[in-house]
Amino acid sequence: MQTNYKQRFTRTASTPLRGQSNVNENNNGRKQSSKIKIGDIFSLKINALGPKKIGLVELNNGLTLLVPNTNLGDIVKVKLEKVFSIPSKNQKVKFHSASLKERSKYALGSVVQVLKKTNMSTTTEVEIGKILDLTIKRKGPKNSGLVPISDNFTIIVPNTKVGDTVKVEITKIKATYAFGKIVSTKLVNEKSKIQNEKTYKLTKNKTYNILIPSNAKSVANFFVFKLNGNLLFVKKSLGIQFGDSAKILIIRTREKFAIAKILKLNPISNFRKDLIVKNEIKKMIESGIHYGERAIRCNANMRSYIWLRKKGRNKKRPFLKRGRHVINLLKTRLCLKKAFIQLAKYAYLGQTFLFVGTKKPAASLIARTAVLSQTAFFVNSRWLGGMLTNWKTILKSISQIRPILKEKQKVIHNLLEKRQKIKEHLFNKVNMLRKKSRKLMIKGKKLIQQLQKNPNYFIQKSQQLMKLKRLFLIQSKNLMENYSNIFIKQEKILNGTKLLKEKENKLMQQKIYLKNMMQNDKNKLISFKKLFLIGQELMKLKQQTNESGNVLWAISYEKFNQILNAPSQSEKQNSIKTNSIVPSPSTEILYKILSTMKIKLEPLEMSYNKISNKQMNKSKSAISESNIQNTANNLIISKLLDKFTLYLPFIKNYMNLLIQRLQNCNFIYEKFNQDLQQIREKLNDFSKLTNNIEKVTNNIESQFLQQIFLFNKLNQKLRLLSSEQRLLKFLPKLRFLPTTKNKMYERVELLMKKFVDPRMNYPMDQIYDQKLRLTSKKIAATRKQKWQRLEKYFGGVTQMSKMSKAQISNNVAIIVGQQEEMNAVRECKKLGIKMFTIIDTNCNPKLSDHVIPANDDSRTSIQYMLGQMLTYIRFAQKLRRKVALKKSLLFL
Repeated sequence: MQTNYKQRFTRTASTPLRGQSNVNENNNGRKQSSKIKIGDIFSLKINALGPKKIGLVELNNGLTLLVPNTNLGDIVKVKLEKVFSIPSKNQKVKFHSASLKERSKYALGSVVQVLKKTNMSTTTEVEIGKILDLTIKRKGPKNSGLVPISDNFTIIVPNTKVGDTVKVEITKIKATYAFGKIVSTKLVNEKSKIQNEKTYKLTKNKTYNILIPSNAKSVANFFVFKLNGNLLFVKKSLGIQFGDSAKILIIRTREKFAIAKILKLNPISNFRKDLIVKNEIKKMIESGIHYGERAIRCNANMRSYIWLRKKGRNKKRPFLKRGRHVINLLKTRLCLKKAFIQLAKYAYLGQTFLFVGTKKPAASLIARTAVLSQTAFFVNSRWLGGMLTNWKTILKSISQIRPILKEKQKVIHNLLEKRQKIKEHLFNKVNMLRKKSRKLMIKGKKLIQQLQKNPNYFIQKSQQLMKLKRLFLIQSKNLMENYSNIFIKQEKILNGTKLLKEKENKLMQQKIYLKNMMQNDKNKLISFKKLFLIGQELMKLKQQTNESGNVLWAISYEKFNQILNAPSQSEKQNSIKTNSIVPSPSTEILYKILSTMKIKLEPLEMSYNKISNKQMNKSKSAISESNIQNTANNLIISKLLDKFTLYLPFIKNYMNLLIQRLQNCNFIYEKFNQDLQQIREKLNDFSKLTNNIEKVTNNIESQFLQQIFLFNKLNQKLRLLSSEQRLLKFLPKLRFLPTTKNKMYERVELLMKKFVDPRMNYPMDQIYDQKLRLTSKKIAATRKQKWQRLEKYFGGVTQMSKMSKAQISNNVAIIVGQQEEMNAVRECKKLGIKMFTIIDTNCNPKLSDHVIPANDDSRTSIQYMLGQMLTYIRFAQKLRRKVALKKSLLFL
């Protein structure tokens, strides 16, 4: 079985079909050459499956063709889309539209036609991307393991041995076998880790690398969140914020919570740490820190700081190079780190520094670092005996040169400020020129290439641009004319709409007035109808009384009320039995009757003539209560109602008049509505016209703006053409400008030294001459010589004259070259001054508090050390100032 599998692996995946071949085909079906090109069509059988159902076919020329959306065993026609090679981490994938290159290994194809569809089902268990627990049963080729699932199907797992139980992810399937890769133990054991973390307890005095979650609570000066099932209180410090990673130390633990403090913000990974260490050591080697003194001069105490051999006969013997010991830079780095941290602490506490180095390579560097560190003193020429121990005598000599040094410092300060300003100005100018010259050179090259292709390039382009400019001007003129015509139309429409709106308002007022009149007439008509009905009823009563021969008694309203309100109820009942009384209507109706009777009297006179004289005499005669009571079956009515019956014809006529009037008003009202509808239709038409005009105007405006934009672009192009022509003339002068930055800065420095510095150089002898102008030449010469010597020895320590003896002993000494500065070392030890010493292999490390094993003769090594020290000191000083500022603000 094992040999069969080996044969299968060595065999190519693509096998030609019956009646088909693996060569390219055109649409006509003709065979072409073996060269493969994009767009070629193949007839193939899918004999392997990759991830995401991508079919894999190995072609004869070594290419692996990827065909998406296919199944194992399908026979398909495939069109070649892309050819590429899978790159390494540092390379990018390159697609080729031309013929296939030798380095290409993969091709992508799309299915044109499925000739035959088959489902070659291997087993239900095996699928792409599925993870299986398997035990390796047989050994396969090239350190692989075989797991037979059935008689005809096997899984191959690389880098496994017989008997291993592994979790395998299926990556590739073929007809009789599949490939799988081992799932990483990290992914498999994630759940078990999470479960263990829940029960894991935090231990005291142990460090952890954590991430402050964004949902953590901020309580007082602590971040509170859950870690491994425990409530953790992390004290805020080092400017930590939500989402930051930190290294913490557990200070206190309880059953339900723990308290921690931050040791380090954003801790670095081991890989990055190694990288930083390598870079630092590389810089040290470049600076020449590792070179020690000759082997003869080596101090026994320095053995622990030099390289020792680890193998061979000379095991644990020092490594020599040209008769010199080599300093162990790993130990130097550790010593440097400790020294820098301690220096930063001293600087933060506000302590002053004393730099000592009298060697030639160190002298200028010592002075520079002391000046830049601001709170430091230096000795770089010679350490005089008793410089610190015999301070009283040294103060006397310092007092002689202090006024001269003050004047010098002022002069130097002003000169340096001026120099720095000039230098910065020059650098800015140079950078600007560099950038511009580069761009101009690139443009110049392109222009030269264009002119080589077409010598009349500038003439043709300018002619084209001028033609376009004329066209734009004509179009803009037409647009302006159209805009003016449309504007006139718009004004006319606006005037028409104003007139129509005024008419509409007038009609609306008239309509409202007419509507109110009609409403009043309707109300009158309703009231008159009611009164007419009452009058008709009264007339019917009168007729009935006349026909029956009864007497109609019309009495005044007061007497009528007296009869109704009789003194005794029995009398009232008797009167009601003998006589019928017409009751008086309500007060509202009476008021309406009176108002109608007051309208017009002519119809009343007419009606009175028609009444007989008898009735008139009866009505006019005074009727006593006794007569009314004595007569039987009479009709008693009030005079007001009796007179009201005579107004019935007038009411009828008035009602007819009101009806006619209402009809006329209705007709006028409808006419108003028609007129209003016509006006509104016109207004709608005008609004549509205005909308259309607005659209047209907006369109014209947008076109006009576009024309302006294009016109400006044309002008820019014309300016560019003229600038390009000027550039071609100026190109020969530009060839010197696009140099490197370093060269440009070197040239700036040269300019400063040759032209700026000579003019700015202030003769320091003038300060001496001014002081000695009143003395004789001999005395002046001796004093000048004396002052210069004092300045040389005590120039760096003049500011120390303000300090007391206790303050001087609080200084921190940084010494370069222990052997040369042994007097300084002894005096510092005597006063108890802390010392940071750069020691070579010939020095004694026990004499100093903080040792930095390094080459103390090389200028580059001293420069590196002092530069690093300066950065840490300056950083600590800045931090001190910030803290002091915050405290002062808090007190305020």
